This record gives sequence, structure tokens and C-alpha cells, in this order.
Amino acid sequence: MLFNSYVFILIFLPLTLFGYYLLHFLHKETLAYLELAGMSFWFYGYFNPGYLLIIGSSILVNYGVSILLRRRDGQPLKRLILVFGLLFNLGLLFYFKYFDFFLENVNVVSGQAFPLRSVLLPLGISFFTFQQISFIVDAYRGELPRYNLLYYASFVAFFPQLVAGPIVTHDELVPQFLDREKKKLNMDNLAQGIYIFVFGLAKKVLLADKFGGAVTYGFTTLEQLNSISALIVMLSYTIQIYFDFSGYCDMAIGIGKMLNIDLPVNFDSPYKALTITEFWDRWHMTL
Repeated sequence: MLFNSYVFILIFLPLTLFGYYLLHFLHKETLAYLELAGMSFWFYGYFNPGYLLIIGSSILVNYGVSILLRRRDGQPLKRLILVFGLLFNLGLLFYFKYFDFFLENVNVVSGQAFPLRSVLLPLGISFFTFQQISFIVDAYRGELPRYNLLYYASFVAFFPQLVAGPIVTHDELVPQFLDREKKKLNMDNLAQGIYIFVFGLAKKVLLADKFGGAVTYGFTTLEQLNSISALIVMLSYTIQIYFDFSGYCDMAIGIGKMLNIDLPVNFDSPYKALTITEFWDRWHMTL
């Protein structure tokens, strides 16, 4: 599901906010977070329900690993459990993101013709994989509070940051779930969140998508481009990716604010950077 889609703006977001705050008002906290987790899974599986099996199994395995790490005191066994968790996460990421690339290179080097799997890359798999690696490492270090599965699932699947970040760690998000003050509807936060969301939506729809039209035309008619039109396409692509990601980050922060959740700044005018290092520090900052 896309933030700029009608189904998200007119159906998904109002239902999520209404159900979340109504259940908290009725002091049904468990149901409130079940609703939040359920809506997050709906958001993630909207285009491909098969994605739910991937993120669901990832959540269950990593939560199980964190429990084992908390209960084991012997260092050799504890390290073995951690290694298993890391291999599971990295293996999942490798298979879905790099397996076909790996096979292509094997075919080139060996002269074989192993068939490619045409693996469909699940949305946001890098982000929720990194989050969960951080989670089990903290469990190994003994720096992990005791969270129940519902809070953990809500943390991993929290829909505003699920697809493209910002990447948040458990100690940034779960304590906000537990804060009683954040469970009440705050009209100032709601208004501020709507403002930030609409501002990000305008960046996406009015700027990124408009320049994206020129980019699409340019890439589909490459043989017809002259020097001037090629330069225009290049600049249009530069503007498109800038406002696309900037707008997404604003919308994610705005939705979080509507839910009384503070997400970290993830984009800070990277085209103002004077060095590559500064650029890295300004674009996708949480990565």
C-alpha cells in the first residue's frame, strides 16, 4: 500500500487512527496494539499477501531467539544461538535480495546455465531485517527489556516506517508504546502530524511524480534524446529521487505524530552537502 494512494488516505489511515484511539479510550490496550499490528500487516501484505508469511516467520523466529538468549547464561551456547539468529536474518536477506545476482555471476564464471529463481523482493526486507539483528544482539548483550510478542510485532511491523524507514530500534519505539500519555488522543500532535503528512504528500505528488513523468519519457526514448534533453532527464531524475524520499520521510514522521509516536529525522537536505561524508550523514540518516 502506498502513502499517496486513495485507499490509504481515505480508508486505511482513518480506520487505523479511529480504532487505535477508541480501544485505548475503552482501556483495551491489548486490543489496541492488536489493531495496530493487524493494520500494519494489512498495509504490508496489501499488494502481495505472500509477504506476510515472510515477515511473520521473521518476527516469530527472532522473538524466539531473543527468549533463548535471555534464558541462557553459558557463553558458548549463547554465542551459538546468536550465530543462528544472525545466519537466519542474513540468509533471508541474501535469498530474497541477492540470490539471482549470485546465480548470474556463477553462470558467467562457470559457463553453466543454472535457472534463475526470479525471486520477488519483499518490500522493506532490509529495514526489518536490520531492526531484528539489532534486537537479538541487544538480547545477547543483556540489554533487552522483557517485551511480549504483541509489542515486538507492533515494533517490527509498525507501518509508517516499515517499507523505507526511518529505521528505529526497539529502545526508540517500544517505550513509546508503553507510555500512558501517548495512548491518549492529542489534538496538537494530530494537527501537527496531518500538516507534516500533507507537506510530504505534496512533495511526492506535485514534485517527485511530475518530474518522474519526464524521467519515464526520457528512459523510454533514449535514442531520440539530444544533449539538452538528456541533461533535462538527468536533472529531472535527480529532483525526482530527492523529493520522492524526502516526501516519504515526511509522511512517515507525520503518521507517527498522529499516533503520538516520535520517529527520528531521516532526511536533512542532502543536496546542501559539501562532501560525500556529509551527504551520507544527511540522506537516509538512520541507515
